[in-house]
Amino acid sequence: MNELSHPLPVRRPFVLSGGGARGYAHLGVLKAFAERNIFPEAIAATSAGSIAAAFICDGYTTDEVREIFQRHKLGLSMQWRNWRAGFLSLKKVAEVLEKTLRHQTFDALDIPLYVTATNFVTGDQTIFQEGAIIPAVLAASSVPLLFQPILINDAYYVDGGLSGNLPIEPLLADFKQIIGVHVNPLTPYNPAGGFLANVERTLHLAIRESVLKNKLRCSQFIEPTGLGQFGMFEFNKLENIYNIGYDYTKNILQEQPVS
Repeated sequence: MNELSHPLPVRRPFVLSGGGARGYAHLGVLKAFAERNIFPEAIAATSAGSIAAAFICDGYTTDEVREIFQRHKLGLSMQWRNWRAGFLSLKKVAEVLEKTLRHQTFDALDIPLYVTATNFVTGDQTIFQEGAIIPAVLAASSVPLLFQPILINDAYYVDGGLSGNLPIEPLLADFKQIIGVHVNPLTPYNPAGGFLANVERTLHLAIRESVLKNKLRCSQFIEPTGLGQFGMFEFNKLENIYNIGYDYTKNILQEQPVS
C-alpha cells in the first residue's frame, strides 16, 4: 500500500456538483481517494453528481460504475445532437438506473445519499433523502430548456445546480470534514465560444456565488482545472474527463494528504 494511504479505511462525507459530461470526473476523483483508503460515509449531490453518487451509495465501486456506463453506452445517449430534436431525454438514464441499481429507495442504500433538485415553481432547493431514488436523480439532472421538468408528488423539479451546485447543506448538521468536489472550473471568456459555450458560462456565473460560499465550508475542495476544456455535452470525451479527475486528485492527495 502507498505510504500516504491510511492503513485502515477512512470515511468522509462528500458533496458532488453537477456539470453534465464533466460529472464523469467524479468517478476519477473518488477512485483516487479510494486508492488512499478513503471512502464516502455519506454523499450529497446534484445533477450529474447525483448519478455517480447513486451508484456509489448503492455499493458499486468506481470501476464498476465505469463499466456500466461503457456497457450501456450511457454517454452516447446523452450527447447533444441539434435543436430540431426537441427536448433531450433522460429516458436512457432512467432505464439504466432501473436495470442496475440494486436498491431503488434511499433508505435501502449502503451509504446515506442526499439528492438536491430545484422546485421549478418556487426556485427553492429541495433535498430528497427518502422514497424513490430514480425520480429524484432525474429531477436533479433536468437542465431547464433542455430537459422537461420532473413531476414528483404534485410538484415540478429541475436541475439542482440552479439552487446550489455544491449542495453541502444536507451534510452540515450531522457530518464534519466534508470533502467538496466541483467539476465546473471557470475558464477565461472566449468571445468565439459559440452559443452553447455562452449558455454554459451564463449558468456558471449565475450559480458561482453559492458555490464559492459552500467551498469555504469544505475541509478539502477538489476542482480539477483541466475540466474547463470540456463542454457539458461532450459525452464522447468521458475517458479524458475521468482521467483528468483522477490524475488531478491523485496529485492533490500526494501534496495534501487527508488526515
